Amino acid sequence: MITAADSDYHDSDPADWRWTETTPLIFSVPEHGILGNIYVASRPNLGVALSTVTIGQGFCRKPYEIDFSDAQMHLPAPKSFTDYTLENGLSVKVLKAPTEYQFTYEYKLGGTSFDLHFEGLHDPFDANDPDQNPMLNRAAGAMKDPRFGDEWGNSGEDQVKKGHYEIMGHITGELTLRGKSYEVDCYDVMDHSFGTRTETSKRAVSFISAVFGEDYGIHVAVPMEVRRDDTDYEGFRFGYVMEDGELFGVVDARVESSSGTDMLPMNSHIVAEDVRGKRHELYGAATAGHPWYNLNPSHVCFQSLMRWHLGDRIGYGEMCNIFGLEFLAARKSRHGELR
Repeated sequence: MITAADSDYHDSDPADWRWTETTPLIFSVPEHGILGNIYVASRPNLGVALSTVTIGQGFCRKPYEIDFSDAQMHLPAPKSFTDYTLENGLSVKVLKAPTEYQFTYEYKLGGTSFDLHFEGLHDPFDANDPDQNPMLNRAAGAMKDPRFGDEWGNSGEDQVKKGHYEIMGHITGELTLRGKSYEVDCYDVMDHSFGTRTETSKRAVSFISAVFGEDYGIHVAVPMEVRRDDTDYEGFRFGYVMEDGELFGVVDARVESSSGTDMLPMNSHIVAEDVRGKRHELYGAATAGHPWYNLNPSHVCFQSLMRWHLGDRIGYGEMCNIFGLEFLAARKSRHGELR
C-alpha cells in the first residue's frame, strides 16, 4: 500500500549507488497533436540526477524532427523528492502527497516553458501489493522477466526492496513551445519507481494508458518481443481499471498493435478482464508520436499519443514501447544473434 511518505525518497543503503527514484509525467494537447514528457531519475546516493523534457507535435519519426528536447545528465540530485528545482529549469512540488503535483519549467535559453498541475483521480495503484495487483499471485505476474528490468514487477528472494506505483490524473495548465502558447487540459498517467536499478539495456515493455475522463481509465503493462519487421505483445504483466475513483486489478489482457514504420505504435486493440469479471475492449489510433531516445542513454521509448474508442466514448493516452538498445541490437543489427 502506498502512503504519502512514498512521494519522497525511500530509505536505502548509502553504499548502494544504483538506488534510483524516478518521476515521469506524460502530458498532451490532443487537439493540436502535441505529446510531451517530463522525466526525472535521481540516484541520491551518488548525488546525481538525469532529467529530460521532450515535446513533439504530430509524427516525428527521427529524433531531430522532435520539436523540443532538453536532456541533461549529472545534474545535482535534489535533497528532497517532494519539493525541488533542478539546474535545467524544472521544478517539481508535491502539493498533496501522493496524488497532487505542480510541474514548472523554463528552458534556460528561452522560448519553451510550462506550468502544469496534476490532480490524481484515485489512490495510487501499487504494482507490488497483491491486494491491488492480483497478478502477483499468478505465474505470469510474479516470475522474473528481464524485459521488465529491476524496477517493475520482478520478484524473488534475491530482489531488494523496490516499488512502483501509478496514478491517473487530470493535467491542466499552460505550455509555451518555441514561442507559441497552448492550453493544456488532458488526462494521463504519472508514476514513481524506486529501488536498485541496473541499466542492462535488456528491457522490452509496453505501458499503455487510456483515460476517458475523471470516471474511467485503464492502464496495462505488457512484455514485448521483436520479430522481423513488427513488435509482438506477449501475454500480460499487470494493470488496473479505474472506475469512479475505485481500482480494479486486471487479471487478463490481450494487446494487438501495429507499429507501421520506424517502430512507432500506430494502432492498437486491447481486450482486458478485471477482478470483477468485467470485460473492457478498446481500440486506439495514433495521432502523434516520436522516438524518445533520451529517456536514458541505454533505452529508447517509441511512444504515441493514442485516440482511444470505448463504445461511444473517446479518450486519449500514451502508448509507450520501451526497448533496451542492446535488446534491439541483438534482434536487428547486422551481428544480432537473434535476428
